[in-house]
Amino acid sequence: MKRLRKLSWKNDRRGASGVVVTLLVLLVAAGALSMFMSIYVPIWGKDTEAKQMKRVQTQMITLKENIDLQVMTGKASTITTRITIGDDGGPVLHLTRAPGSITLAPEAGLYLISNSSDLNDTQGMARGCLEYSTQNTYYIDQTLRYENGALLVVQGSRTVMKAGPHFEARREPDGNLTLSITLVSLGGSPTSRSGTGDMRIESSLSVYDVTTYSGGDWALGKSLSLNMTTRSPSVWADYFNATLGLPAAGLVKGTDYSVSLWAGGVNATLFNVNKMNLGIAVVDVQLEM
Repeated sequence: MKRLRKLSWKNDRRGASGVVVTLLVLLVAAGALSMFMSIYVPIWGKDTEAKQMKRVQTQMITLKENIDLQVMTGKASTITTRITIGDDGGPVLHLTRAPGSITLAPEAGLYLISNSSDLNDTQGMARGCLEYSTQNTYYIDQTLRYENGALLVVQGSRTVMKAGPHFEARREPDGNLTLSITLVSLGGSPTSRSGTGDMRIESSLSVYDVTTYSGGDWALGKSLSLNMTTRSPSVWADYFNATLGLPAAGLVKGTDYSVSLWAGGVNATLFNVNKMNLGIAVVDVQLEM
């Protein structure tokens, strides 16, 4: 006759306790992970994005300074500027990755200076821009745009000119009005890079020419118009108004100059200019990983 095996509730309780402990450990781990992802990762992510925006802004200013140096020396030269297009967010999990993109558009924009009474009488023109954009998760995306010798910073609906172009107008002691301006074109092949890590921007001054217009009919004064096609016309208008309105310039708005906006661009006109120093620069740009 078979005997019935007596069940041990003690062993069952031990097994149940083990399951409960395991579930509690998993719940605590899940809660800790949830807290980590919802609190600490955003904090680190914001810090990574803020540092990346600050870093690349400094690098783009350096790029402008390098191009300015090439233009001022006026000699064929090549300078390499390092740009960090994005932060990979750490060596392991990349939880706070902050990528970005950079684009060279040689045909973008148009910067044209001509006789205001005869637009076919053109003294010089330039075009091209280099644009860096963040791909943020936490902060509003930021764009840094180099165009016609100036560096603009765009974030949301706000745009500021971080560094101005080569532009000056002033009334001389003898009463004559002098305009000094350099138009900077960016040459090269249309290129775009995106992701994270460092890359190199090679800027090579291939053309630089300075022409001084004075004497003859310039002694009587010529009205000159600078027309710019740009995505930030109001910022350029503010710049022209601020620069031409400086006390040191000695100019009067409406009498010596005017600034106006048009669809997709801005116009700055100077009346009765007696002398113009016009620089034309072409900087070839290459984006190298």
